[in-house]
Amino acid sequence: MTTDMSMPLGSSDFRVELAGAKAATLHELAVCGFDVPPGFVIPADTVLEQVEDTDLARWVDALGGFPVAVRSSGVFEDLDDASFAGQYESYLDVTDIACLRARIIDCRNSIASERVRAYLSDRALDPQQAAVAVLVQSLVNARTAGVGFTIDPISGIEEHGLIECCRGLGEALVSGRVTPTRLTIRLDNGTVVERVEGSEAAEISLSEAAEIARLMLRVQAFRHRPQDIEWAIDTAGKLWLLQSRAITTIIWRTDIEQFSDADLRDGGVSARVCTPLMFSLYDNAFQSSMQRFWGSLKLLEASEVRDWMGMYYGRPYWNVSAVKQCYRKIPGYNERAFDDGLGVMADYGDTGPCHTPINPSTIARALPTALALEKTVRRQLSVVEQFSATWPAKYQAWRNRAARLGQTDNHDFVIDLVDCLLTFHANTERTYFATIYHNSSVQSDFTTLLEKIDSATHGNTAVVHLIGGLAGVSHMAMQDSIVNLHGTAERDGFASDAWKDSLAEFLDEHGFHADAELDLTCPRWSEEPDRVRTMIESMLANENPPADPAASLVNQRKRFEMELAMVRQRVRSNPLTRLRFERALDKHVDRARDYLVARERMREFSSQAYAIVRAYVVEAGLRLTRDGRLSDPRDVFMLSVHELADLAQSRHGSGTLTRTIAFRRAMYEGYRDVTPPHELGGDTIPAPPVSGGLAGLGCSPGIAEGTARVIASLSDIGELRTGDILVTRFTDPGWTPALGLIAGVVTEVGGMLSHAAVIGREYGIPAVLNVTGATEAIQSGQRIRVNGSTGEISRLENQNPVPIAIAQCSATRSM
Repeated sequence: MTTDMSMPLGSSDFRVELAGAKAATLHELAVCGFDVPPGFVIPADTVLEQVEDTDLARWVDALGGFPVAVRSSGVFEDLDDASFAGQYESYLDVTDIACLRARIIDCRNSIASERVRAYLSDRALDPQQAAVAVLVQSLVNARTAGVGFTIDPISGIEEHGLIECCRGLGEALVSGRVTPTRLTIRLDNGTVVERVEGSEAAEISLSEAAEIARLMLRVQAFRHRPQDIEWAIDTAGKLWLLQSRAITTIIWRTDIEQFSDADLRDGGVSARVCTPLMFSLYDNAFQSSMQRFWGSLKLLEASEVRDWMGMYYGRPYWNVSAVKQCYRKIPGYNERAFDDGLGVMADYGDTGPCHTPINPSTIARALPTALALEKTVRRQLSVVEQFSATWPAKYQAWRNRAARLGQTDNHDFVIDLVDCLLTFHANTERTYFATIYHNSSVQSDFTTLLEKIDSATHGNTAVVHLIGGLAGVSHMAMQDSIVNLHGTAERDGFASDAWKDSLAEFLDEHGFHADAELDLTCPRWSEEPDRVRTMIESMLANENPPADPAASLVNQRKRFEMELAMVRQRVRSNPLTRLRFERALDKHVDRARDYLVARERMREFSSQAYAIVRAYVVEAGLRLTRDGRLSDPRDVFMLSVHELADLAQSRHGSGTLTRTIAFRRAMYEGYRDVTPPHELGGDTIPAPPVSGGLAGLGCSPGIAEGTARVIASLSDIGELRTGDILVTRFTDPGWTPALGLIAGVVTEVGGMLSHAAVIGREYGIPAVLNVTGATEAIQSGQRIRVNGSTGEISRLENQNPVPIAIAQCSATRSM
């Protein structure tokens, strides 16, 4: 009897779920055109006794005959977080049917080996689920074989790959019987950076090394994360891909100063993989504004130019070391308050956080800075007021231009494009960034003052109450419109003229928002109005009306006034403390609150500017593709802002940019599914493992009990129910409607000044931010309690809740 129990790699009827991870990956690679040796899979549930020798022979003949390689393909093998490298069995140079049958049995039996059992136990994987399929492939007649890492496993430099190889089959290399020849190679052009010969001189030319580099880059882009591949070059010089699996442990960069994505990841530009265009827009504004900020404070010489921002692992990071070096020169600088405000994760060791003392010596050295800071702090608020006064007319003019893009001739379009990128956006973003820098300083000074007051009056000020109840937070205006839209849909229905009019009004005012506002590839709501309708439909379907921001503001304002009255009472209770602190308290409270409103206002202007930028960039992509200077409209996102401006002004093709675009595209795709650490650099302390318990920062006061709802993106807003506690990686302004539906919020990133914290305080819902691994440790449907004052999160399955998260930095005590 003959049977068809095998599954050829690349076939249309290949069943991935039966193939095991290794074979499933190779099948997908084969389908997508990678040169994978032909092979077939025998699923784990195939009864081998029912497979005739003639069946095996027929399947092998379809590959081109013997010899073949026989390899295990476990369900848990080659996973993103568990590679099982070297745990299962592989057999090369199998030359006949009897040996093939025996090796298939050996591969299946490898699941019972002690090393596999131990590996499963260490990773809490169920042995009963660890089925093993068997992959049979044509054996490559290898002249040279080896492995390749798409990121340098020693330095963590993502632009470098590492190749190790030996003569013949790679078995001797992976088993450690030979010292391999090692090549460090640049992925962008295949140049060999370093070559170290092994115990036997492997035959690999410069052109072959470059070809392997291109292969590694392609595989990484296809798999969306760094890969460990196996390859072979046959005697005819053809390169074959033998295996690919995710690198489960990456050594991140340590050869740089400390860089952080704090305040960039909470719905910001580092929240997801970032396009080169978006990074360059940010860098263009950040670099100059940061340099100017420190120069204006007399803390940086004009000739001392620092790299304030860098792009690592597909995400922007800013230079924490350089910023803190400047701040340490300011008397009263409080490193913990600085880190908490921005969400920088730090381990201060035995010495504790830096706290620059205030004494005659430090004051004398910093007097020019103190005078300059007071002056620039006052001036920046005036700058924002002036900017706000002229913004509506300026923004409307750009909206009118953007609406006519289809009718604009190329000459005028290019002029406007360059103006949009290098002047309109740059000026808006630099003003926004300068406001952020001053706000950070103001909030740090405010916290330091409250710390002194608490110490002198034996009090415990709830800082979060003093920065809540803010009138004029721009994003809350959108919530008013959401409430109106919801009322219209509920009253008149989606088919009514009233709904159409209300939606048109909403989009005219708020259509610049998007699900991911700092991702230029993401359409704005004005481009996809159905996104807004879907949000309202889910609210109605779930009987989950949006919160009324006016009522929330009244409650938060009362909390603010009560807390301020208590602090003032303590200050005035003693003549000495009254003399020391009364005027300073009133000044710093008003300034801290004014800056928070100013920052949110500038954030709104920034979002509006990005909607204009996106309109021009998309149009540029279409025009440059039509005239042959780009091969694909989407390639525009792979250019820097200056490259795009130069290309648009040139009549020539992209030329040398073609290869650059291809490399950047591959790196962008290759790091799409990677979650790099929030802090990089030689002095960085790794984040604690999720299994060791959670830690959070209480950023909006109150206690809420409810059902945890783990949400990956705003598109899943329909899963939220009344009383849910949102658990997510981050939020941005586009999430404001979602925050109006819930009882509390937990995010993996963010600090006291993050968007989720500010909006949470305005809604009056508890927020616990900077909870490492929250979306993994907390499950949807789990009942939890969150305390936005202490940062505590507790499970409520039992009568006596078990704490699973205690804040390391309480927001209700002095910092």
